Amino acid sequence: MQHIPLVSVICTCHNQGSYVLQALDSVLEQSYPAVEIYIIDNGSSDGSKKLISDWIKQHGEQIPIMHRYYERPVNYCQAFNAAFKSINGHYLIDLAADDFLHPLHISRALEQLQGSGAKVYFCNALLLYPDGSQQPFYPARHAGNIPQGGVFSAVVQKYVISSVTLVMDASSLLKEGGYDEDLSYEDFDILVRMSRKYPFVYGDFTGVFKRELPGSLSTQQYQVKHSALLPSTFRVCEKIYDMLEGKEEKEALRFRLLHETKHALASANFKVAGQFLKLYRKFSPISLHYILFRLWHTCRLDISNLYSYWTKSKSL
Repeated sequence: MQHIPLVSVICTCHNQGSYVLQALDSVLEQSYPAVEIYIIDNGSSDGSKKLISDWIKQHGEQIPIMHRYYERPVNYCQAFNAAFKSINGHYLIDLAADDFLHPLHISRALEQLQGSGAKVYFCNALLLYPDGSQQPFYPARHAGNIPQGGVFSAVVQKYVISSVTLVMDASSLLKEGGYDEDLSYEDFDILVRMSRKYPFVYGDFTGVFKRELPGSLSTQQYQVKHSALLPSTFRVCEKIYDMLEGKEEKEALRFRLLHETKHALASANFKVAGQFLKLYRKFSPISLHYILFRLWHTCRLDISNLYSYWTKSKSL
């Protein structure tokens, strides 16, 4: 009898009571027959904990369930790693409690992973906005340009992987030490570290539905003047610098550093902007963009009000 690999889903909830049951139900409704779930309530104050507890009581005999409730919120990467140590799956999914899975997501992922020898699977996601509109992460016009195999340079330069759709080989992630608990967010870093060593495979399928909600972590990357995420982005860029091999990868990081510098300056996060510029200066020759950004940083021109207006209008 052919062995069916177990897939572990770690679902983390923090004040997402309006959505968590849909996320949990989407795991229960997977067509793939071998799934377990580890549910984390990360210090919610909106009643999420009771919703989760009731769901566990109702479905505890249908699927293997582990759970942990934190009295106060802890670092996301720390909470994930604690759960990661307890799972049993050969493959792993990190599911946010405000997202949910297509019923065929895991079965499609396992087909691709087992057929390709890749260690990380990703696919398309449908982005759901508060006004009812929606759009795919990868529009149809990009279908032929999605990288596969060695995706390190692409990840460094433009962050082109839909991280919410990842299905990862758990032993490979374990070798990488799990998530970096010194960072404020995990996806850019883990994409970089996994793509440095392992091949990725893309599935032409919309496997995850991702809500784009006001105040979500992804909307805070360039928070005006007080971004909690940009220092972590800089730390990842420092890691990338130590991983570089060849001209293409160096150019990818140069592009990334200028991109992050531009947004750090525009959002008046001048301290971290200076750190990005200092790292870029290790490359030669320097570019005109670097010179202009350096002048901007020196004079501390604050256009953050305009930048904030532009980013809000862009998201409407």
